[in-house]
Amino acid sequence: MLNSLFINHQDQKEALAIERRRRFEEARKQRIFNARRRVIGVDTDALGYQVQEKKEIEQSEAEQRRKLSEEIRRQEHVLLLKQREQRQERIRLENELNRFRASNQRPEQSRDFDLFDPNGLKKSLPARVGDDDPRLSVSGAQVFDGEDLEERHRRKVQKEQQRSWLEQQIREKRQAEIDRRAAETFLEDALMSRERRLHQLASQEQYARGKIQEAVNEFNHRLMNEQEQQRKRREREEQEDNMAEIYNNLTSDILTENPDVAKSSFGPNRVITAQYKGMSPEEIEQIRRTQELQLEELKRKRQEEANKREAWDRLAIDFDRAVTMKEKELVRRRHALSEQIRQENLQLSMDQQRKLDHLDKVVYQNRPTQAYFDQFNTCSR
Repeated sequence: MLNSLFINHQDQKEALAIERRRRFEEARKQRIFNARRRVIGVDTDALGYQVQEKKEIEQSEAEQRRKLSEEIRRQEHVLLLKQREQRQERIRLENELNRFRASNQRPEQSRDFDLFDPNGLKKSLPARVGDDDPRLSVSGAQVFDGEDLEERHRRKVQKEQQRSWLEQQIREKRQAEIDRRAAETFLEDALMSRERRLHQLASQEQYARGKIQEAVNEFNHRLMNEQEQQRKRREREEQEDNMAEIYNNLTSDILTENPDVAKSSFGPNRVITAQYKGMSPEEIEQIRRTQELQLEELKRKRQEEANKREAWDRLAIDFDRAVTMKEKELVRRRHALSEQIRQENLQLSMDQQRKLDHLDKVVYQNRPTQAYFDQFNTCSR
């Protein structure tokens, strides 16, 4: 009876899960089957959407659980009222039935009452009143040997047996009524116990959520304090490093004009770039002489490269002439091979057509239609 009055919570969860999977499947097909919108890697928008959708689903489930609890309480209350009304209606109908039977269906009102009238024998005369009954005749066959002389005792025993049967029926009817009332009481107690259990579970869940929220708030507060301390420590360290760097720059040889500070300990031609002050006139003159020598060497190399390019050009012209002749020969051979391949393909096509005709007309009588192939690749799995 309860399942006919409201929807089960498990059914609602399954329906929500099916709808959620359907939406995910549609979104996944749009991402996979659409080449323009397909992405490689992690889709942050989709992840954010999933997180938001998960939050909305949790909120909707919580709201549904709350509405379901209220609906269960209301339905149980309605059920109790309905059961009371049905019990009262059943008692009323039984009372009306008993009154109708007592007023309109009495035993003496039946057509065949004379057949089972308990006082019928009392109302009628016995077969004989005595041995001197004037109704007795010679041919009446009323007097025989072995008559029932224990008739009164037998009738008494029969009446006691009927009385015991009637009492047994009364006891069974009373016991059935007691069992019915006990079952109704047990059902009402079970429904009330279930409602109390639901209230208890709801209160425990609310208490657990409060504890979890307090723990999360405390953790966030501690994390915020730690982050603030780390930020202050980094600012203090950065300020100390800046002051040390300023002091080192003021006391070092960077701002001086001493050329010896640029000399490196790794060799005479090595300098410290951070402290280098420039070249001397002798170094500049040496660099100029080196550049002139490099210029003359560059001109010589360019002349050699020009001679090499001229030789390579002549060689390329000869090679192109040979390649052209070879290509003409290859084109001629390719035409001959193409003609041979065309003839072979024509023969193969004729053989394949004969084979297909044999398969269509003899082997395959029930070929698959386009609807058979359209059923594939309809989902993303």
